[in-house]
Amino acid sequence: MQNLVRSYAANAPLIEKFILTSLGRVSLKTFNVQLAERLFKTFPSLELLYKCDEGFVQNSPNIYSDHEEGHHAGVDRSYLVDEVAIQKGYHVSEPYISTTTGHLCITVVYAQSDGYLFLDFRIRKLLERFDLIEKNDVFKRLNRSSYAIIGGGLLFFGVFVVLYGFYTFGGYLFGVEALNIDAVFKPIIALTLGLAVYDLGKTIFEQEVLPKTQHVSETFNAKTLLNFSVSIIIALLIEALLVVFKISIHNYKDLPYASTLIAALSFLLLVFAIFIYLVRKSEKEPRDIRADD
Repeated sequence: MQNLVRSYAANAPLIEKFILTSLGRVSLKTFNVQLAERLFKTFPSLELLYKCDEGFVQNSPNIYSDHEEGHHAGVDRSYLVDEVAIQKGYHVSEPYISTTTGHLCITVVYAQSDGYLFLDFRIRKLLERFDLIEKNDVFKRLNRSSYAIIGGGLLFFGVFVVLYGFYTFGGYLFGVEALNIDAVFKPIIALTLGLAVYDLGKTIFEQEVLPKTQHVSETFNAKTLLNFSVSIIIALLIEALLVVFKISIHNYKDLPYASTLIAALSFLLLVFAIFIYLVRKSEKEPRDIRADD
């Protein structure tokens, strides 16, 4: 969504000029069904329109391309208008998320003799009309479906691994299998890995599948990678501890292999610590700049 806002901000003069020039070619003196039909035909990006009186109180229904909604009449729309800017006969609002349609849009307020005409334009369609963003609806649906399958699979296997951990521990607990040191460590490893996989699947669903109703930062989101890495490292450390215990009980000659695993994990922790330091440093830099300003 921030992509749309930035693209619109960079091309706002061009888009506003196009809208106002096109409106100037349509007779806006009389607000009626014929006017609405001409406007929807002229502007494919037009979502809805309505009329307000001189006090910016809506006195008409919301008119869509295929239906009307009358329960909005009487609503004060002055929050959409800059009363200083409207003196020149029109005003274009800043981008906002419409509570009616849920889309990112702008409202063009056009002065008439007996009030004001409000027109809501969907920003995505405006940008697509000028080829400022690519229109790939089929690809987007395919991409979202693929992410849904992958994310759903990760969620399923995450839950499956967790249940397997409990099942394994239950087998040791109720004497189905012999009780040994694996009875403690293997279920813990399964639960840790299951949590990591489930968290990854949940993040994929939230960011790529579910509709985005909020502004989402496009900067790299390290939280997902941090959570996943922490879970994996913990599981590996537990496995290394289990290997050390097994070797100490059965055969000391294999202890160098366990030491190599622990050394590799120590190096991984060092790299992970450096990564966390760099992420936190990058998060603090913008704040410091704003403080200096």
